[in-house]
Amino acid sequence: MNFKFKIVRIFAFVLLVAIGATSRPAEAAALTVNCDKKQTIHETLKLLDAVHLPGPHTLSVVGSCRENILIHSADRLTLIAKNGASITDHSGGALAVVDIEDSHSVTLQGFTINGGSAGVSCGASSVCHLTGNAVQDVLGVGVNVSSGSHAFLESNVIQNNAGAGAIAGDGSQMFSSNDVFQNNATQGVNLGAGAYFVASNSSFLNNGIGIVASASNLLLHGGTISGSIGNGMTLLADSTAIFRDGTAVTGNGGEGVHLEDASFAGFQNATVTGNNSGGLDVDCAPQFTITHFVDRTGGVTNCKEPSSAAQRESRK
Repeated sequence: MNFKFKIVRIFAFVLLVAIGATSRPAEAAALTVNCDKKQTIHETLKLLDAVHLPGPHTLSVVGSCRENILIHSADRLTLIAKNGASITDHSGGALAVVDIEDSHSVTLQGFTINGGSAGVSCGASSVCHLTGNAVQDVLGVGVNVSSGSHAFLESNVIQNNAGAGAIAGDGSQMFSSNDVFQNNATQGVNLGAGAYFVASNSSFLNNGIGIVASASNLLLHGGTISGSIGNGMTLLADSTAIFRDGTAVTGNGGEGVHLEDASFAGFQNATVTGNNSGGLDVDCAPQFTITHFVDRTGGVTNCKEPSSAAQRESRK
C-alpha cells in the first residue's frame, strides 16, 4: 500500500468520524482547515474529491492561507472564513487566488482575498456565491465571471485592484446586493457582450469609470455611482440600462451617464446631477441613442425624449 493511498484511507476515516455515525451512507463532510498549522485548502479539497462523497460539503477555514485554489467540477461546496481568515496569492500574480470552474453552488463567505491575476474567477458555466468577502490588491480583475457563468454577490467589498473591480464577460450574469466596488483603477464593473447585471443598493465609488457596458443589459435598484475619474456610467454598442428606486449618479469627473451607438437609458425615480463634465449629466452621443424620462433626473442633458413617450406621459 503506497503512502498516498494510506493518506486517502485515513482521510476517509476522519470524514466518517466528522460526519458522525448514522444509519444511512455518509454523504456530506464538515471539516476545518487551519492554515496557521500548515494545512491547506487545496490539499483538503483534493482528498475530499478522492473519497467521492456527493455533499453538500463545508470547509471552515482558520488562519492566513497562502495558496492558489482550483475548484473544478464541484457541487454544493461552501468555504467559510473563521476569525478573519484570509487567502493570499502564492503564484506571484500568475494565477487567480480562487478559480472556480465547471462547478455548481460554490460559496465563499467572509474571506479577505489578496492579490493574484484575479481574486476570484468563476468560469465554465459555474454558479458562484460570494458573501461578505473583501477582494483586494489584485494585479488584474477582482472578480471575473466568464463563459456563461452566474455569480451572486452579497455584502462584499471589492477594492484597490489594478484592473476592474468585477467583469461579467460575454454571456455571463452577475447579481450584486449591498456590495461596494471602490478604488479600482479601470472600472468598478465591466460588462461584455450579452452580459446581464443587476445591482440592488450597491455602490460604485472612486473607480476609473463606475460601470462600462458594451452590448449588454443592466438594472440598478438604488445605490450610488460617485467619485469616478471619468464617467459614472458608459453605455456602448446597443446597451440598455434602467435606473430605479433612488439610484444616484453624482460627483463623477466625467459625465454621469454617457450613451453611444443605439444604447438606451431609462430613469425611474433616479437622480443624475452634479457631475463635472462641463455641462452634461446625461450625454446622448451619436448615434441613435434613446432615453426615457431623462427630465426627471434633475441633471443637465442634451438627450431628446421621443415624442410618443412625452405624449404618453401627458395623458397620465
